[in-house]
Amino acid sequence: MERDKLIRKLKTVKNPRERDKIIWALAGKEKDALEEKPAQAQPGKTGSTPVQAQVPGLPKLPIDARKLVNYLAPAIFLIFGLINLVQATAHYIETGRMEAAFPQLIMGIMFFVFGFFSLAKAKKRIQGVNADKKEA
Repeated sequence: MERDKLIRKLKTVKNPRERDKIIWALAGKEKDALEEKPAQAQPGKTGSTPVQAQVPGLPKLPIDARKLVNYLAPAIFLIFGLINLVQATAHYIETGRMEAAFPQLIMGIMFFVFGFFSLAKAKKRIQGVNADKKEA
């Protein structure tokens, strides 16, 4: 009869320590396992956490720095586009042949276009964040 109760309790218990105690009790290894002990508090629910559980996180950036990070990729695209356009122009002036400078010119234009589109997207994202903060 006692064994049946322990088996039913084993099926419903979620705490691994209690499961181990029940299994040991069923095996007849530990007589103290039958006693009900209060469940220990979860580590995250108490004010102090063990030293091992603490994970160093990344430092928090100020809100203005987060806004600037959104403009980082568009700035890189625009810089690469400008560099490619300047190099294509210098190559054309040096050789006098448009065919040699054409691939770099196309690449510079593509970087420029991607930069402007991602710049517009970043502005919309920042305006959306600002609108959410004003509502709250």
